[in-house]
Amino acid sequence: MGILFGASGCLLKKAGITKLSELEIDADKDWQSYGIANIAYLASGMTRGSLLVHNGLVLAAVPAGTIGDEFTSNGPGHIPDWESPPG
Repeated sequence: MGILFGASGCLLKKAGITKLSELEIDADKDWQSYGIANIAYLASGMTRGSLLVHNGLVLAAVPAGTIGDEFTSNGPGHIPDWESPPG
């Protein structure tokens, strides 16, 4: 039994899993109008410490900042980024 059903099929690659470690998600699926478009692309470009943000159209990876930097909002409609703390 899958998680997502519809015209594009099921999110899971195999049915009947009993452990979370058996979960395998088909990230390269043609999602059509289901709104998931670039998971495999994002995952392949991420490094340890990367964060995902919505850039207004899709999810985008923001790489980790420098030690001591703060993840800072740039206000509505703008992607947050890493900045040195004030002072």
